[in-house]
Amino acid sequence: MTGGVTDAGYPPDGTVHVWRIPLSGPPHMVARLAALLGPEERQRGARALPDDRRRFLLAHGAARSVLGGYLGLPPERLRYSHGRWGKPALDGHPQLCFNLSHSADLALLAVAARRPVGIDVERIRPADRSRSAGRWFPAAEADFVRAAAGPAQSAARYARLWTRKEAWVKAAGNRMVNGLRLPVGTGPDADDGTPLTDPEGRVPGHWSLYGVPAGEGYAAALAVAARPSAAPVRVEVRQWRTTRAACAAGC
Repeated sequence: MTGGVTDAGYPPDGTVHVWRIPLSGPPHMVARLAALLGPEERQRGARALPDDRRRFLLAHGAARSVLGGYLGLPPERLRYSHGRWGKPALDGHPQLCFNLSHSADLALLAVAARRPVGIDVERIRPADRSRSAGRWFPAAEADFVRAAAGPAQSAARYARLWTRKEAWVKAAGNRMVNGLRLPVGTGPDADDGTPLTDPEGRVPGHWSLYGVPAGEGYAAALAVAARPSAAPVRVEVRQWRTTRAACAAGC
């Protein structure tokens, strides 16, 4: 499915839409999307370095374009509120749950109906991450990173674990310091959607984790609030098209 503003109506129950948003585009498109942002977003973007500012404006402008499409509202009219640790929600539309993450030249936006979600994407930069994993992660996960065959695999394994932890924490509206020791698993069953809980009780609730295909050089994960006896969530990956969204913003 393509396009950012044509899918009025929420995702079906039990389905999460994940939008892949490329963070590149000509200056006129960046300006059009920047015009959709609220004052707080513009202030945050203004504090960033030029390349990071462009990516921020594209990511947040595209997110508004997508969310406005679900609600049938002009993107610039959307208003956000924020939880204790900064997780955004849509004022007046709490049933449309969403979460945004961006790294390097890619952003991912997760959208679901009446089910909290968290998403994280990280650009993988080859480096031996054994020391960081040993300091922060549970023993089995630290051993998994330590057993990697070289810096590239070490970084990939670390990013795989990190994105799962961060997605879980973001879904719960918590903070990353409480998520570093969350047990997210090292085997293929880590992506099967089995409900998980924090054994230390710092991140409440039951959550399911799913790997998200993000492309070469990236790791990404999705966390979704788990429901008792519910079937695994269906994850649909969609591509956001910059040309159509730019026109929707005022071509």
